[in-house]
Amino acid sequence: MVVPMKKIKAGKVTAMATKRPKRNEKGWQAEKSAITRLSILEATIKCLLELGYANTTTALIANYAGVSRGAMMHHFPSRLSVMRAVVDHLHQLRLQEYLELMADIDDPQVSVTHQVIRESVEAAWLYVNLPSFLAYQELLSASRTDAELRQVIDPVEKDFEKQFLDTAKAVFPHWQNLARLEGAHDMVQFLMKGMALSHMSVRKNARAKRVMTYLTAILYDIYQEANLIE
Repeated sequence: MVVPMKKIKAGKVTAMATKRPKRNEKGWQAEKSAITRLSILEATIKCLLELGYANTTTALIANYAGVSRGAMMHHFPSRLSVMRAVVDHLHQLRLQEYLELMADIDDPQVSVTHQVIRESVEAAWLYVNLPSFLAYQELLSASRTDAELRQVIDPVEKDFEKQFLDTAKAVFPHWQNLARLEGAHDMVQFLMKGMALSHMSVRKNARAKRVMTYLTAILYDIYQEANLIE
């Protein structure tokens, strides 16, 4: 015996076929807001790199981000507010990028080699040439004569210095046994920063490689003095 199917009106079938589960409106709005905010922060970094701090305005940031002035003002009502947010964003981004670049270079189960030291030096050079590093240096430079920006950046910079050293200790476990750890760390960072910001216009790559060779040799001696060399 065949049981006849109930007839369903065509309009009802269409309605059933096109019906979609309700979306969490609040969740979607929050996601959309976060995407817009990130776009603005990334656009600010691009402006800092291409135009410099003095020429980076909220109007230009909105243009670079592809958002309306209204959307820009909704998220960041003033130039200082967006700069405060980008400083915090760069703080986290720079630590994350350093961790990713240096991960797995130093194996705590294996003695340090010349090659490992060289790889760490080359990774440090790559780090100071990343957009995040250069954009932050633009902000640091501007804060020297901008009191409001200096008030924003000073506490973040102090926190970053501590977290950066802690991160270096984590990714380079052999450093734990170096009595001259902070001195070696400072030497690498100051030297790399100096090269990155020196605007060498003649044979920059060749000169940078030569300095990295010298730095590798110095670090090798420091490790050897601590009996950490294979």
